[in-house]
Amino acid sequence: MLKRTAIIILLAAMVFTASRAIVRGLPGDPLDTLTAETGSPLAREELAHELGLDKPFFQSLAADAIHAIRGDFGRSILTRQSVAPQIIGALSRTLALTMLALAIGLGISIMLGLAAAGWPGPARARLDSICTAFGALTAALPTPWLGPMLIYTLSVWLPVFPVGDSIVLPAITLAIGFSGFWSRLIRERVRETLAFGAASGARARGLHELRVVFKYGLMPSAGALGAYLGTQIGALMAGAFITETVFDWPGMGLLLIEAVLKRDYPVVEAAVFVAGSLSLIGTALGDWTQSRMDPRLRDSGGSG
Repeated sequence: MLKRTAIIILLAAMVFTASRAIVRGLPGDPLDTLTAETGSPLAREELAHELGLDKPFFQSLAADAIHAIRGDFGRSILTRQSVAPQIIGALSRTLALTMLALAIGLGISIMLGLAAAGWPGPARARLDSICTAFGALTAALPTPWLGPMLIYTLSVWLPVFPVGDSIVLPAITLAIGFSGFWSRLIRERVRETLAFGAASGARARGLHELRVVFKYGLMPSAGALGAYLGTQIGALMAGAFITETVFDWPGMGLLLIEAVLKRDYPVVEAAVFVAGSLSLIGTALGDWTQSRMDPRLRDSGGSG
């Protein structure tokens, strides 16, 4: 665990350094570029001090790191407001979108995966084919195409959801891509678990097949599936960033895109660092949980 924590801290420091190198990497004089393109009300000297360009890079980096640890990411060079409240507000909306999409996606995945793995009778083969086709289809549908199609279908043609200011359509869009992979994963894990003797004994006792699938297929697999799910949180949040730009949902993705377009670099730096750190933490926690659930991974990981 100490080794993983050290790796997380090191990677977070690398993300922080990269985010702070953005301004320094601008072609030409970054101050001339910023004052010309943003219309910032700050004087050149004040802007240089605000962005830490009046100091050597590593000296400025150390000062910024101390402020970031305290939750201070500076002020927007355009609005002159503190960046931290903007990040907190956008992050809360991104997390809400991610959690709702996760709930919808897991619901679809569990129902379809269980049906494909153990539905009684000849319908199982058809459900298995549907599960496979659904997974392949969702993997091939890009969010920038799927999002507008859902808007037209469920907001214009069938006015079920409002066009804007609704979290439901973005969550459904994000959940569809997520559930395609997870329905197949659940199907395979449940099938592997059902191959053991406990399921055969339950069938011999006359238990209904769906109950056998749930009790002796899904439940024993839940721990490993849940642990693996933790490793996918970062990818799900990255998908949320793209979805937000399609639906104009005011989360971290939209905040980052708007800040990049406006060259509001304190916001860009903070958004990149926070998003990268959360992705690292989520993946690391998922890896750790998975290693606790799987003795083979725990043994191979040693004392870390």
